[in-house]
Amino acid sequence: MRQNALRCAAYFVLGALFTLLWVTDPAPRFGPTIKARTAEPVCPHPVSASSRKPGKIPPCGEIEAIEIPFANPDGLFPDREARLETPKWFFQGFSESRLSRFLCSCELRPAEKAVLLDKRFWNTSPDGCVISPPDQLLSSLSHRGRQQIYSVLANSVTNYPQCFPFRFPLDGFDRKFKESGLAGGQLEKIRRLTYTNSGDLCFADLRAAQGVLKPNEFNELIQTLYAMPVYLLRLHVSPDSDLETLIRYWGKGGRQKLVAPLLSSMARVPGGAAINISYLLPPFARLRLYTYPEAWNDQTAPKQDCVFTALNFFNETMDTNFFDITYKEKFFNSQYALINDDPIFGDLVTLIDGQNQAFHTCVYIADGFVFTKNGAKPAQPWVLMKMSDMLVMYHSLEKSSRVLFLRRKELG
Repeated sequence: MRQNALRCAAYFVLGALFTLLWVTDPAPRFGPTIKARTAEPVCPHPVSASSRKPGKIPPCGEIEAIEIPFANPDGLFPDREARLETPKWFFQGFSESRLSRFLCSCELRPAEKAVLLDKRFWNTSPDGCVISPPDQLLSSLSHRGRQQIYSVLANSVTNYPQCFPFRFPLDGFDRKFKESGLAGGQLEKIRRLTYTNSGDLCFADLRAAQGVLKPNEFNELIQTLYAMPVYLLRLHVSPDSDLETLIRYWGKGGRQKLVAPLLSSMARVPGGAAINISYLLPPFARLRLYTYPEAWNDQTAPKQDCVFTALNFFNETMDTNFFDITYKEKFFNSQYALINDDPIFGDLVTLIDGQNQAFHTCVYIADGFVFTKNGAKPAQPWVLMKMSDMLVMYHSLEKSSRVLFLRRKELG
């Protein structure tokens, strides 16, 4: 099953939210004892209901998943500074003469070309040339001119918006913004800022959009662009359920007596009953699920990154020692062991890069879903995501990344 669960397949690369989280707020590097040769490549199809044999109920029981477009209603987003900073286009490796020839070849209006060729807006260095375009020009570019320029800018991570644009299917603009609350005229202003790249419809000019939208409209745009594919999970228990297996699965971490009364009672309901799995999570995870750090009256909340979250998962009271990098590394490498079978509740899903360093860790829950905190910034919530979404999100940045499943030694 595990080979099938981790078999690589084509997968649509998610939008900029997912490709940006690690870049803007990487998790601390740790874990030199993790060996890449024992890991499997990061692939988009983890253990899930689709990989099970028909009719077979997994140890976690029957899970119902409901997707919700999760976003912060206050208009916060993790890469705000990088998205809204004054534009400086860096043409890596370009000389002045090469840049002039390139701009002359682009489909630009005479006025736009004159502005971009005006060397008062230029700054050259041995590494390339920088153009500081006026804000008005960002709004006036045609789709084709924007595509020509931005496809070159995308070659350097210095050009953050162009390197990591929001991506949609070519025919997906209307579907993406259908429930945005933005009026047709405002949506047309956004549509004029789009361009195509690598077979996708792209949007990179959030700063320009802010200039043409009212504050409440801009917040609507942010919520739409940054909505995360988050899930509500419910466990179905019926008189026919394997109650002993369910209690053992959801009671990991010495919690069997805590979950047994509820699960046993549900099994006595005629026809069965369902419950949100948040009730079955340990206190640390249950209290934080679907919340943002900014909502907590806790000065340490913004520092609670993916590793801190994962290592505290089973704790009733959080262990603040995990803020110390040395303590964290030692605990991780001494208390967890690699496993070769399918992950179960409470196991760590850890991604490592080409240098065998971990760059993201989350907690496996059930049926292909993980509990994750994607970064340490206040705009990063604690959520339940499909493991496939999480893997592709990080794989888009770490092409050589690999995935490991680890289990707490004291939990077997």
